[in-house]
Formats: sequence, structure tokens, C-alpha cells
Amino acid sequence: MSKEYSRIDKFKRLLKLYYLKVMRINASPHYIAMGIGCGVFGGCFPVIPGLPLQTVIAITAAFCTRSSKIAAAIATWISNPFNWLLFYYVQYKIGTFLLPIEVQFDPASWQMTDFMDIGWQGLTILIFGGFILGIPLGIISYFITLHFVRRHRKRKALRMLARRNKI
Repeated sequence: MSKEYSRIDKFKRLLKLYYLKVMRINASPHYIAMGIGCGVFGGCFPVIPGLPLQTVIAITAAFCTRSSKIAAAIATWISNPFNWLLFYYVQYKIGTFLLPIEVQFDPASWQMTDFMDIGWQGLTILIFGGFILGIPLGIISYFITLHFVRRHRKRKALRMLARRNKI
């Protein structure tokens, strides 16, 4: 039981570390939030073993929008080994709904060997589904991040003001 607790504890610490890394970026809240939006957009693309597709897409989008490349790279971790199956399932459903490509692939019973067998057509479906999924998630994450960065900075300014008044 204590091993489970320590893994959860490590995960919480890792989340807090990345949260603080984003909050400590010395830039405007809009710049940071745009970077996070680009990173979430890039993180919605499928993970291709041996190819850092998500990070490349996120940093390219951040470069095009003139936003934080660091925040974009960090935000690609929205897609991680814990939720890849969910992302692939949603990408597949969106892609097959919008593209007229037939692929024999059942994401509900997905295994890594199945991913390697779907070929270019299946990969096209997943990439297109990731693109469509990434747009609203990127926009939503922009507004959420903008709110949290502004709130964090406001609280920090109030703490500094309170310290200054005590002296």
C-alpha cells in the first residue's frame, strides 16, 4: 500500500513541478497561455514511436503564434501513457466519422501490435482526428491557463505587498 501511495505522491509532485515551471515563465499571461494552447493542440496528435511528432507540432505552432515554446513543450504531456488509449479512441472515432477511409481497427480492444498494423490509412485517421480534437482542447486550455496565470500572479503580488507592509 505504501508503494502505491509513493507513486501517487511522486505524480502529484511532478504535476506541481510542471505547474510551477509554467507559472514562473517570465512573460505575459497571454504568451504563456498561447504556448499551453499550442502544446495541448500538439499533444492531441498520436504518439509515433521514435518520432517526437507532438513536440515538433507544438513548438512549430508556438513559433507561428509567437508564444512560449517552453510552455508548449510542457503541455504536450496532456497526452501521456496513462491516457493514450482514450486519446486514440477519440481520435479514431472523429477520424472515421469525417474521413471516408475504411480501416479494420477496434480501439476498444487496442494493443500496440494493432497500432503497428493499421498502416498509413489508420495513421491518417488518427492524425486527422487528433487535429480536429486538438483545436477545441487548445482553445479551452488557453482560457483556463490564462485564468490560472493571472490568478497566480495576482496572489503573488498581494503576498509581496503584504510582506512589504509588515516591514
